[in-house]
Amino acid sequence: HRLVADPLYPSLKAYLIAATGLAYYTDKDSELATRVSQRLAELGLRDCGSYLALLKEGPRGETELDRLIEDLTIGETFFFRHRELFEALRDIVFPDLIARNQSSRHLRIWSAGCSTGAEPYSLNILLRRDLAARVAGWDITIVGTDINRDFLARAREGRFEEWALRSSQDELKRTCFLSAGRSWLLKPEFKEGVSFQYHNLVAHPFPSLLNNLFAFDLILCRNVTIYFNLDIVRRIIGHFHQSLVEGGWLLVGHSEPNMELFRDFRTVNAPGAVLYQKSQAASILPTWTPAPIPMAKPPTSSPGPVSGFVPTWQPPNLDWGIAPGLEKSAGSSTAGFPPPAPPLAPQPPRELEAIRSLADRGEWEQAAQCCRQVLEKDKLNPTVHFLHALILEQTGRHAEAEQSLRRSLYLDRTFVLAHYYLGLLLQRQRQLPQAARSFQNVLQLLARLDPGKVFADGDGITAGELTKLTQMHLKVLEGA
Repeated sequence: HRLVADPLYPSLKAYLIAATGLAYYTDKDSELATRVSQRLAELGLRDCGSYLALLKEGPRGETELDRLIEDLTIGETFFFRHRELFEALRDIVFPDLIARNQSSRHLRIWSAGCSTGAEPYSLNILLRRDLAARVAGWDITIVGTDINRDFLARAREGRFEEWALRSSQDELKRTCFLSAGRSWLLKPEFKEGVSFQYHNLVAHPFPSLLNNLFAFDLILCRNVTIYFNLDIVRRIIGHFHQSLVEGGWLLVGHSEPNMELFRDFRTVNAPGAVLYQKSQAASILPTWTPAPIPMAKPPTSSPGPVSGFVPTWQPPNLDWGIAPGLEKSAGSSTAGFPPPAPPLAPQPPRELEAIRSLADRGEWEQAAQCCRQVLEKDKLNPTVHFLHALILEQTGRHAEAEQSLRRSLYLDRTFVLAHYYLGLLLQRQRQLPQAARSFQNVLQLLARLDPGKVFADGDGITAGELTKLTQMHLKVLEGA
Protein backbone atom coordinates (compact mmCIF):
# COMPACT_ATOMS: atom_id res chain seq x y z
CA HIS A 1 0.00 0.00 0.00
CA ARG A 2 1.34 3.43 -0.97
CA LEU A 3 0.74 4.85 2.52
CA VAL A 4 3.34 2.48 3.97
CA ALA A 5 6.00 4.42 2.02
CA ASP A 6 5.08 7.67 3.80
CA PRO A 7 8.10 8.70 5.96
CA LEU A 8 5.82 9.22 8.98
CA TYR A 9 3.89 5.97 8.59
CA PRO A 10 6.08 4.16 11.20
CA SER A 11 5.44 6.98 13.70
CA LEU A 12 1.69 6.88 13.04
CA LYS A 13 1.61 3.11 13.35
CA ALA A 14 3.56 3.18 16.64
CA TYR A 15 1.22 5.87 18.01
CA LEU A 16 -1.90 3.88 17.10
CA ILE A 17 -0.63 0.65 18.62
CA ALA A 18 0.44 2.44 21.82
CA ALA A 19 -2.92 4.24 22.14
CA THR A 20 -5.11 1.21 21.45
CA GLY A 21 -2.93 -1.77 22.32
CA LEU A 22 -3.83 -3.32 18.95
CA ALA A 23 -0.51 -5.10 18.41
CA TYR A 24 -2.42 -7.30 15.97
CA TYR A 25 -1.44 -4.74 13.32
CA THR A 26 2.30 -4.92 14.04
CA ASP A 27 2.90 -7.14 11.00
CA LYS A 28 -0.20 -6.18 8.99
CA ASP A 29 0.88 -2.92 7.36
CA SER A 30 -1.28 -3.30 4.27
CA GLU A 31 -4.42 -3.91 6.33
CA LEU A 32 -3.71 -1.01 8.69
CA ALA A 33 -2.76 1.35 5.85
CA THR A 34 -5.98 0.54 4.00
CA ARG A 35 -8.11 1.49 7.00
CA VAL A 36 -6.10 4.65 7.72
CA SER A 37 -6.33 5.67 4.04
CA GLN A 38 -10.12 5.47 4.23
CA ARG A 39 -10.07 7.90 7.15
CA LEU A 40 -7.66 10.25 5.34
CA ALA A 41 -9.94 10.34 2.30
CA GLU A 42 -13.02 11.03 4.42
CA LEU A 43 -11.25 13.84 6.29
CA GLY A 44 -9.60 15.35 3.22
CA LEU A 45 -6.08 14.77 4.58
CA ARG A 46 -3.15 13.81 2.36
CA ASP A 47 -0.49 12.17 4.51
CA CYS A 48 0.38 10.43 7.77
CA GLY A 49 1.87 13.57 9.30
CA SER A 50 -1.36 15.56 9.09
CA TYR A 51 -3.38 12.62 10.44
CA LEU A 52 -0.96 12.09 13.32
CA ALA A 53 -1.22 15.80 14.18
CA LEU A 54 -5.01 15.49 14.24
CA LEU A 55 -4.91 12.47 16.55
CA LYS A 56 -2.82 14.45 19.03
CA GLU A 57 -5.22 17.42 18.94
CA GLY A 58 -6.97 16.99 22.31
CA PRO A 59 -10.72 16.22 22.28
CA ARG A 60 -10.91 16.37 18.47
CA GLY A 61 -8.14 13.79 18.26
CA GLU A 62 -9.85 11.54 20.81
CA THR A 63 -13.04 11.62 18.75
CA GLU A 64 -11.15 10.68 15.60
CA LEU A 65 -9.32 7.86 17.38
CA ASP A 66 -12.70 6.46 18.46
CA ARG A 67 -13.83 6.62 14.84
CA LEU A 68 -10.72 4.83 13.60
CA ILE A 69 -11.14 2.14 16.27
CA GLU A 70 -14.54 1.37 14.76
CA ASP A 71 -12.73 0.41 11.56
CA LEU A 72 -9.84 -1.41 13.25
CA THR A 73 -11.84 -3.73 15.50
CA ILE A 74 -13.82 -6.78 14.45
CA GLY A 75 -17.51 -6.82 15.34
CA GLU A 76 -18.40 -10.31 14.09
CA THR A 77 -20.31 -11.97 16.91
CA PHE A 78 -23.34 -14.17 17.44
CA PHE A 79 -25.38 -15.68 20.27
CA PHE A 80 -24.01 -18.70 22.12
CA ARG A 81 -20.78 -18.65 20.10
CA HIS A 82 -18.69 -21.73 20.95
CA ARG A 83 -21.49 -23.96 22.20
CA GLU A 84 -19.09 -26.14 24.25
CA LEU A 85 -18.08 -23.13 26.32
CA PHE A 86 -21.69 -22.36 27.23
CA GLU A 87 -22.24 -26.00 28.12
CA ALA A 88 -19.24 -25.74 30.47
CA LEU A 89 -20.76 -22.61 31.97
CA ARG A 90 -24.08 -24.38 32.47
CA ASP A 91 -22.64 -27.63 33.86
CA ILE A 92 -19.49 -26.53 35.74
CA VAL A 93 -18.99 -22.80 36.28
CA PHE A 94 -22.47 -21.58 37.21
CA PRO A 95 -23.28 -24.53 39.52
CA ASP A 96 -20.02 -23.80 41.36
CA LEU A 97 -20.75 -20.07 41.63
CA ILE A 98 -24.36 -20.63 42.68
CA ALA A 99 -23.19 -22.92 45.48
CA ARG A 100 -20.49 -20.44 46.57
CA ASN A 101 -22.83 -17.44 46.57
CA GLN A 102 -25.86 -19.09 48.14
CA SER A 103 -25.75 -16.76 51.15
CA SER A 104 -25.21 -13.49 49.27
CA ARG A 105 -27.39 -14.50 46.29
CA HIS A 106 -25.54 -12.31 43.83
CA LEU A 107 -23.40 -12.85 40.73
CA ARG A 108 -21.03 -10.39 39.08
CA ILE A 109 -19.89 -11.10 35.52
CA TRP A 110 -17.64 -9.14 33.13
CA SER A 111 -17.70 -9.64 29.36
CA ALA A 112 -14.49 -7.89 28.21
CA GLY A 113 -14.49 -7.08 24.52
CA CYS A 114 -18.24 -7.61 24.29
CA SER A 115 -18.64 -6.19 20.76
CA THR A 116 -22.35 -5.62 19.99
CA GLY A 117 -23.57 -7.50 23.06
CA ALA A 118 -24.31 -11.06 21.95
CA GLU A 119 -22.03 -12.59 24.60
CA PRO A 120 -23.32 -10.77 27.72
CA TYR A 121 -26.90 -11.26 26.57
CA SER A 122 -26.23 -14.98 25.95
CA LEU A 123 -24.97 -15.24 29.53
CA ASN A 124 -28.08 -13.50 30.81
CA ILE A 125 -30.36 -15.81 28.83
CA LEU A 126 -28.50 -18.86 30.16
CA LEU A 127 -29.00 -17.64 33.73
CA ARG A 128 -32.50 -16.15 33.56
CA ARG A 129 -34.06 -18.78 31.29
CA ASP A 130 -32.14 -22.06 31.53
CA LEU A 131 -31.09 -21.71 35.19
CA ALA A 132 -34.01 -19.54 36.30
CA ALA A 133 -35.14 -21.84 39.11
CA ARG A 134 -31.67 -21.81 40.68
CA VAL A 135 -31.13 -18.03 40.60
CA ALA A 136 -34.68 -16.80 41.26
CA GLY A 137 -34.48 -13.62 43.32
CA TRP A 138 -30.73 -13.26 42.80
CA ASP A 139 -28.98 -9.96 42.06
CA ILE A 140 -27.25 -10.61 38.73
CA THR A 141 -24.89 -7.98 37.32
CA ILE A 142 -23.32 -8.39 33.88
CA VAL A 143 -20.97 -5.66 32.62
CA GLY A 144 -20.00 -5.58 28.95
CA THR A 145 -17.02 -3.44 27.91
CA ASP A 146 -15.43 -2.58 24.58
CA ILE A 147 -13.27 0.11 22.97
CA ASN A 148 -15.68 0.55 20.08
CA ARG A 149 -18.34 3.08 21.09
CA ASP A 150 -20.51 2.24 18.08
CA PHE A 151 -20.61 -1.41 19.16
CA LEU A 152 -21.63 -0.34 22.67
CA ALA A 153 -24.49 1.83 21.39
CA ARG A 154 -25.81 -1.09 19.33
CA ALA A 155 -25.43 -3.43 22.31
CA ARG A 156 -27.53 -1.16 24.52
CA GLU A 157 -30.31 -1.14 21.93
CA GLY A 158 -30.46 -4.94 21.92
CA ARG A 159 -31.38 -5.19 18.24
CA PHE A 160 -29.82 -8.03 16.23
CA GLU A 161 -29.88 -9.20 12.63
CA GLU A 162 -30.66 -12.77 11.61
CA TRP A 163 -26.91 -13.38 11.21
CA ALA A 164 -26.27 -12.91 14.95
CA LEU A 165 -28.81 -15.65 15.71
CA ARG A 166 -27.57 -18.12 13.10
CA SER A 167 -26.32 -20.74 15.57
CA SER A 168 -29.46 -20.56 17.69
CA GLN A 169 -32.56 -22.70 17.64
CA ASP A 170 -35.93 -21.21 16.70
CA GLU A 171 -36.93 -21.59 20.35
CA LEU A 172 -34.43 -18.86 21.27
CA LYS A 173 -36.11 -16.38 18.94
CA ARG A 174 -39.56 -17.37 20.18
CA THR A 175 -38.77 -17.13 23.90
CA CYS A 176 -36.21 -14.32 24.05
CA PHE A 177 -36.81 -11.97 21.10
CA LEU A 178 -39.49 -9.87 19.46
CA SER A 179 -39.66 -9.69 15.68
CA ALA A 180 -38.92 -6.21 14.33
CA GLY A 181 -39.06 -6.41 10.55
CA ARG A 182 -35.79 -7.90 9.35
CA SER A 183 -34.21 -7.74 12.80
CA TRP A 184 -34.91 -9.07 16.28
CA LEU A 185 -35.27 -7.12 19.53
CA LEU A 186 -34.21 -8.76 22.78
CA LYS A 187 -37.04 -8.90 25.31
CA PRO A 188 -36.63 -6.50 28.27
CA GLU A 189 -36.42 -9.31 30.84
CA PHE A 190 -33.22 -10.55 29.20
CA LYS A 191 -31.66 -7.07 29.20
CA GLU A 192 -32.22 -6.74 32.95
CA GLY A 193 -29.00 -6.47 34.93
CA VAL A 194 -26.83 -6.00 31.81
CA SER A 195 -24.94 -2.74 31.30
CA PHE A 196 -22.36 -1.59 28.78
CA GLN A 197 -19.48 0.83 29.17
CA TYR A 198 -16.39 1.99 27.35
CA HIS A 199 -13.13 0.50 28.59
CA ASN A 200 -9.67 0.09 27.08
CA LEU A 201 -7.94 -2.97 28.55
CA VAL A 202 -4.54 -1.47 27.75
CA ALA A 203 -4.99 2.18 28.70
CA HIS A 204 -7.52 2.09 31.55
CA PRO A 205 -6.83 0.64 35.01
CA PHE A 206 -8.58 -2.37 36.50
CA PRO A 207 -9.65 -3.64 38.94
CA SER A 208 -11.44 -0.33 39.41
CA LEU A 209 -13.90 0.40 42.19
CA LEU A 210 -15.05 3.60 40.51
CA ASN A 211 -15.83 1.99 37.16
CA ASN A 212 -17.51 -1.07 38.70
CA LEU A 213 -14.80 -3.34 37.30
CA PHE A 214 -13.83 -5.37 40.35
CA ALA A 215 -14.71 -8.42 42.45
CA PHE A 216 -16.16 -10.49 39.62
CA ASP A 217 -17.29 -14.09 39.93
CA LEU A 218 -16.70 -14.66 36.22
CA ILE A 219 -14.73 -12.85 33.51
CA LEU A 220 -14.94 -13.72 29.82
CA CYS A 221 -12.35 -12.30 27.42
CA ARG A 222 -12.58 -14.39 24.29
CA ASN A 223 -10.20 -13.69 21.39
CA VAL A 224 -9.63 -10.09 22.45
CA THR A 225 -6.03 -10.87 23.35
CA ILE A 226 -5.21 -11.83 19.74
CA TYR A 227 -4.84 -8.08 19.23
CA PHE A 228 -2.10 -7.65 21.85
CA ASN A 229 1.55 -8.62 22.19
CA LEU A 230 2.66 -11.16 24.80
CA ASP A 231 3.77 -8.61 27.42
CA ILE A 232 0.44 -6.80 27.26
CA VAL A 233 -1.49 -10.08 27.35
CA ARG A 234 0.46 -11.15 30.45
CA ARG A 235 -0.37 -7.85 32.14
CA ILE A 236 -4.06 -8.08 31.22
CA ILE A 237 -4.32 -11.65 32.53
CA GLY A 238 -2.68 -10.50 35.78
CA HIS A 239 -5.23 -7.72 36.17
CA PHE A 240 -8.06 -10.14 35.42
CA HIS A 241 -6.73 -12.31 38.27
CA GLN A 242 -6.84 -9.31 40.62
CA SER A 243 -10.37 -8.47 39.44
CA LEU A 244 -11.78 -11.89 40.39
CA VAL A 245 -13.05 -12.90 43.81
CA GLU A 246 -11.53 -15.99 45.41
CA GLY A 247 -12.76 -18.99 43.44
CA GLY A 248 -13.79 -16.80 40.49
CA TRP A 249 -13.49 -18.05 36.92
CA LEU A 250 -11.73 -16.73 33.79
CA LEU A 251 -12.75 -17.94 30.33
CA VAL A 252 -10.71 -17.08 27.24
CA GLY A 253 -10.89 -18.01 23.57
CA HIS A 254 -9.44 -20.83 21.52
CA SER A 255 -6.52 -18.64 20.45
CA GLU A 256 -4.98 -18.17 23.92
CA PRO A 257 -3.42 -21.60 24.64
CA ASN A 258 -0.23 -20.35 26.36
CA MET A 259 -0.52 -22.11 29.72
CA GLU A 260 2.33 -20.07 31.25
CA LEU A 261 0.05 -17.04 31.18
CA PHE A 262 -2.40 -18.79 33.53
CA ARG A 263 -0.02 -20.25 36.10
CA ASP A 264 -1.79 -18.36 38.92
CA PHE A 265 -5.04 -20.14 38.04
CA ARG A 266 -6.26 -23.69 38.52
CA THR A 267 -6.85 -25.24 35.09
CA VAL A 268 -10.09 -27.17 34.55
CA ASN A 269 -10.43 -29.14 31.31
CA ALA A 270 -14.01 -29.46 30.08
CA PRO A 271 -15.27 -31.07 26.85
CA GLY A 272 -14.24 -28.62 24.13
CA ALA A 273 -13.19 -25.86 26.54
CA VAL A 274 -10.45 -24.93 29.01
CA LEU A 275 -11.49 -23.03 32.16
CA TYR A 276 -9.34 -21.15 34.65
CA GLN A 277 -10.25 -20.69 38.32
CA LYS A 278 -8.55 -18.29 40.72
CA SER A 279 -6.78 -20.48 43.26
CA GLN A 280 -6.78 -19.83 46.98
CA ALA A 281 -2.99 -20.03 47.15
CA ALA A 282 -2.71 -16.94 44.96
CA SER A 283 -4.64 -14.65 47.30
CA ILE A 284 -2.82 -11.60 48.64
CA LEU A 285 -3.42 -10.37 52.17
CA PRO A 286 -4.04 -6.64 52.67
CA THR A 287 -1.41 -4.58 54.42
CA TRP A 288 -3.84 -3.80 57.24
CA THR A 289 -6.40 -6.28 58.54
CA PRO A 290 -9.42 -5.05 60.52
CA ALA A 291 -10.85 -6.74 63.57
CA PRO A 292 -12.99 -9.86 62.85
CA ILE A 293 -16.64 -9.30 62.06
CA PRO A 294 -18.99 -11.28 64.30
CA MET A 295 -22.24 -10.31 62.61
CA ALA A 296 -23.72 -11.97 59.54
CA LYS A 297 -26.03 -9.04 58.81
CA PRO A 298 -25.17 -5.34 58.55
CA PRO A 299 -25.73 -3.40 61.78
CA THR A 300 -28.74 -1.13 62.00
CA SER A 301 -26.82 1.52 63.90
CA SER A 302 -23.26 2.71 64.11
CA PRO A 303 -21.04 0.19 65.92
CA GLY A 304 -19.17 1.04 69.07
CA PRO A 305 -15.40 1.39 69.22
CA VAL A 306 -13.55 -1.61 67.83
CA SER A 307 -10.70 -2.94 69.91
CA GLY A 308 -7.36 -3.47 68.27
CA PHE A 309 -7.56 -0.48 65.91
CA VAL A 310 -5.20 2.35 66.73
CA PRO A 311 -4.88 5.14 64.17
CA THR A 312 -1.29 5.94 63.25
CA TRP A 313 -2.00 9.38 61.85
CA GLN A 314 -3.20 12.72 63.21
CA PRO A 315 -5.42 14.99 61.08
CA PRO A 316 -3.86 18.40 60.40
CA ASN A 317 -6.02 21.48 59.95
CA LEU A 318 -6.94 22.04 56.31
CA ASP A 319 -9.17 24.59 54.60
CA TRP A 320 -11.86 23.56 52.16
CA GLY A 321 -14.59 25.22 50.11
CA ILE A 322 -18.00 24.61 48.60
CA ALA A 323 -18.67 24.98 44.92
CA PRO A 324 -21.14 27.79 44.24
CA GLY A 325 -24.18 27.14 42.09
CA LEU A 326 -24.72 23.50 43.02
CA GLU A 327 -28.10 22.95 44.60
CA LYS A 328 -28.36 20.63 47.55
CA SER A 329 -29.70 17.30 46.30
CA ALA A 330 -33.32 16.68 47.17
CA GLY A 331 -33.93 14.19 49.90
CA SER A 332 -30.41 14.30 51.32
CA SER A 333 -30.12 12.74 54.72
CA THR A 334 -28.04 14.65 57.27
CA ALA A 335 -29.98 13.81 60.41
CA GLY A 336 -27.64 13.45 63.36
CA PHE A 337 -24.71 14.47 61.20
CA PRO A 338 -22.47 17.40 62.21
CA PRO A 339 -22.41 20.53 60.05
CA PRO A 340 -19.48 20.79 57.63
CA ALA A 341 -17.77 23.62 59.45
CA PRO A 342 -14.71 21.95 61.04
CA PRO A 343 -11.61 21.30 58.92
CA LEU A 344 -11.40 18.04 57.02
CA ALA A 345 -8.79 15.40 57.70
CA PRO A 346 -6.90 13.85 54.80
CA GLN A 347 -7.54 10.18 54.25
CA PRO A 348 -4.93 7.88 55.83
CA PRO A 349 -3.36 6.10 52.82
CA ARG A 350 -2.70 2.83 54.69
CA GLU A 351 -6.27 2.38 55.84
CA LEU A 352 -7.75 3.41 52.48
CA GLU A 353 -5.47 0.99 50.68
CA ALA A 354 -6.77 -1.78 52.95
CA ILE A 355 -10.37 -0.81 52.15
CA ARG A 356 -9.69 -0.81 48.41
CA SER A 357 -7.77 -4.08 48.57
CA LEU A 358 -10.61 -5.85 50.38
CA ALA A 359 -13.24 -4.36 48.07
CA ASP A 360 -11.30 -5.34 44.95
CA ARG A 361 -11.46 -8.96 46.12
CA GLY A 362 -15.15 -8.81 47.03
CA GLU A 363 -14.64 -9.08 50.80
CA TRP A 364 -17.49 -6.65 51.36
CA GLU A 365 -18.12 -7.02 55.09
CA GLN A 366 -14.43 -6.73 55.92
CA ALA A 367 -14.17 -3.64 53.71
CA ALA A 368 -17.29 -2.12 55.30
CA GLN A 369 -15.82 -2.83 58.74
CA CYS A 370 -12.67 -0.96 57.75
CA CYS A 371 -14.79 2.02 56.71
CA ARG A 372 -16.70 2.00 59.98
CA GLN A 373 -13.49 1.89 61.99
CA VAL A 374 -12.01 4.87 60.16
CA LEU A 375 -15.28 6.82 60.40
CA GLU A 376 -15.41 6.10 64.13
CA LYS A 377 -12.28 8.25 64.41
CA ASP A 378 -13.05 10.75 61.66
CA LYS A 379 -16.72 11.19 60.79
CA LEU A 380 -15.96 14.20 58.61
CA ASN A 381 -13.95 12.34 55.99
CA PRO A 382 -15.87 12.52 52.67
CA THR A 383 -13.56 10.04 50.94
CA VAL A 384 -14.30 7.27 53.43
CA HIS A 385 -18.04 7.95 53.20
CA PHE A 386 -17.64 7.69 49.42
CA LEU A 387 -15.82 4.34 49.57
CA HIS A 388 -18.33 3.09 52.13
CA ALA A 389 -21.13 3.93 49.70
CA LEU A 390 -19.54 1.96 46.88
CA ILE A 391 -19.15 -1.06 49.15
CA LEU A 392 -22.71 -0.82 50.49
CA GLU A 393 -24.06 -0.63 46.94
CA GLN A 394 -22.31 -3.87 46.03
CA THR A 395 -23.94 -5.67 48.97
CA GLY A 396 -27.40 -4.58 47.87
CA ARG A 397 -27.85 -1.96 50.62
CA HIS A 398 -28.87 0.71 48.13
CA ALA A 399 -30.58 3.09 50.55
CA GLU A 400 -27.56 3.09 52.88
CA ALA A 401 -25.26 3.61 49.91
CA GLU A 402 -27.23 6.64 48.78
CA GLN A 403 -27.17 8.03 52.32
CA SER A 404 -23.38 7.64 52.50
CA LEU A 405 -22.94 9.38 49.16
CA ARG A 406 -25.13 12.27 50.26
CA ARG A 407 -23.14 12.55 53.48
CA SER A 408 -19.95 12.71 51.45
CA LEU A 409 -21.42 15.48 49.32
CA TYR A 410 -22.77 17.30 52.38
CA LEU A 411 -19.18 17.48 53.59
CA ASP A 412 -17.69 18.41 50.23
CA ARG A 413 -19.99 19.71 47.48
CA THR A 414 -17.03 19.71 45.06
CA PHE A 415 -16.50 15.94 45.34
CA VAL A 416 -16.89 15.18 41.63
CA LEU A 417 -16.67 11.40 41.92
CA ALA A 418 -19.36 11.31 44.61
CA HIS A 419 -21.72 13.26 42.32
CA TYR A 420 -20.87 10.85 39.49
CA TYR A 421 -21.46 7.70 41.50
CA LEU A 422 -24.69 9.10 42.95
CA GLY A 423 -25.83 9.55 39.35
CA LEU A 424 -24.99 5.91 38.59
CA LEU A 425 -26.81 4.69 41.70
CA LEU A 426 -29.93 6.73 40.91
CA GLN A 427 -29.80 5.60 37.29
CA ARG A 428 -29.77 1.94 38.36
CA GLN A 429 -32.75 2.64 40.63
CA ARG A 430 -34.59 4.21 37.66
CA GLN A 431 -34.72 7.62 39.36
CA LEU A 432 -33.85 9.17 36.02
CA PRO A 433 -34.49 12.92 36.61
CA GLN A 434 -32.44 12.81 39.83
CA ALA A 435 -29.68 10.87 38.05
CA ALA A 436 -29.56 13.45 35.27
CA ARG A 437 -29.26 16.22 37.86
CA SER A 438 -26.27 14.47 39.45
CA PHE A 439 -24.55 14.02 36.09
CA GLN A 440 -25.18 17.69 35.26
CA ASN A 441 -23.53 18.61 38.57
CA VAL A 442 -20.54 16.51 37.53
CA LEU A 443 -20.21 18.36 34.22
CA GLN A 444 -20.57 21.72 35.94
CA LEU A 445 -17.68 20.91 38.26
CA LEU A 446 -15.53 19.33 35.55
CA ALA A 447 -15.87 22.43 33.36
CA ARG A 448 -13.70 24.27 35.92
CA LEU A 449 -10.90 21.69 35.81
CA ASP A 450 -8.02 20.96 33.48
CA PRO A 451 -9.00 17.94 31.31
CA GLY A 452 -5.71 16.30 32.26
CA LYS A 453 -6.34 16.45 36.01
CA VAL A 454 -6.13 12.98 37.55
CA PHE A 455 -8.54 12.11 40.38
CA ALA A 456 -6.76 10.47 43.29
CA ASP A 457 -9.83 8.40 44.20
CA GLY A 458 -10.72 7.57 40.60
CA ASP A 459 -8.30 4.78 39.69
CA GLY A 460 -6.31 7.15 37.48
CA ILE A 461 -9.27 8.58 35.54
CA THR A 462 -8.78 12.12 34.22
CA ALA A 463 -11.26 14.99 34.16
CA GLY A 464 -11.46 14.69 30.37
CA GLU A 465 -12.24 10.97 30.52
CA LEU A 466 -14.85 11.48 33.23
CA THR A 467 -16.46 14.22 31.14
CA LYS A 468 -16.91 11.79 28.23
CA LEU A 469 -18.29 9.07 30.52
CA THR A 470 -20.76 11.50 32.10
CA GLN A 471 -21.90 12.82 28.73
CA MET A 472 -22.46 9.22 27.62
CA HIS A 473 -24.69 8.52 30.65
CA LEU A 474 -26.69 11.69 30.03
CA LYS A 475 -27.17 10.64 26.41
CA VAL A 476 -28.45 7.24 27.57
CA LEU A 477 -30.86 8.97 29.97
CA GLU A 478 -32.16 11.21 27.19
CA GLY A 479 -33.10 8.12 25.20
CA ALA A 480 -34.62 6.28 28.19
